[in-house]
Amino acid sequence: MHMQSECVLGQCKPLIELRMYAYGVLYRTFLEEPTMDFLNFLKDDQFLKFFPFQDEHPLIKQGIELAVQSLNDLDPERYERIRWDYTRLFIGPHKIPTPPWESVYLNKERLIFQEETLNVRRAYLKYCLIPKNIGQEADDHLGYELDFMYQLCQLSLENTEYIGSVLSDQKDFLENHILKWVPLICKDIFIHAKTDFYKGMAICLEGFIETDKKALKELIDQVKLS
Repeated sequence: MHMQSECVLGQCKPLIELRMYAYGVLYRTFLEEPTMDFLNFLKDDQFLKFFPFQDEHPLIKQGIELAVQSLNDLDPERYERIRWDYTRLFIGPHKIPTPPWESVYLNKERLIFQEETLNVRRAYLKYCLIPKNIGQEADDHLGYELDFMYQLCQLSLENTEYIGSVLSDQKDFLENHILKWVPLICKDIFIHAKTDFYKGMAICLEGFIETDKKALKELIDQVKLS
């Protein structure tokens, strides 16, 4: 246990913190309609410019550059275009071009609250993590799945005794859920989005989850060596 703690404090902690930073930005981007405060936060505090792993994957760099440019000269009119783009892409009122649920992308009927949703819920419940709008919003919403990865990053830093199992569960969730459908919705968002903000963040997300698979392997290998 002591050596695992040393691993977290030494080689593992910086990489986990970078991953948590990235998942924090991404889940807030895709979980709900953006507020002006959130977009200003990304722009003024340069949270997007410092997004991790831009040198590791060209899609991350390309996506961040596109999203950052879209927030230049952010005014009420530009904000409203971005807010409406989210609504149109993920909420309605018309047919949703990019439904943000895993089950829609992975089952033949393209319905929500299917077996995929239940499998995602089981993963959450293992850590007693329940989405705030459970019953109203499906557990396999894109924002919830990214938030789950964010919270497991946080948990792995707070409970270093169990870091190996938490990282392993992250790897399983990434491979068995996120990587199976998120690349598909990212491509659809890029096609259907009318603002460069969501086009850019979709590209970034696709590149990041590919990079995170490698990052998790590196972390798990490091823990095994400790």
